[in-house]
Amino acid sequence: MAITISDPELPKVKIRISADKCKTPMVCPTPCYNLCPQGVFIVAANPMKVARKWTPVDENTPGDYLLTAPMLPKCVGCNICVENCPTGALKIKYKPQKKEPEPEGASS
Repeated sequence: MAITISDPELPKVKIRISADKCKTPMVCPTPCYNLCPQGVFIVAANPMKVARKWTPVDENTPGDYLLTAPMLPKCVGCNICVENCPTGALKIKYKPQKKEPEPEGASS
């Protein structure tokens, strides 16, 4: 079970997944979708493959399945996925959270 951490001090995260490098995510030796503590990733059949009538998909065929990150808002930027990706298909970009301006007259 993944936990959601909501902390304004944590950076916003953007994950880039290279389909050219992650061609067979179902047979990855270190699958990020199993390693991610937040459950950010899933693997889905490539809609361009399954949209064709009666086209079988195979986990060993490059491009039949795609790695996606539909739960990206849950990402805390721990970098486990990037560090364990054997093909270098994942990149994380961090954006700091925008801080609310302090009201005038407020002092720390």
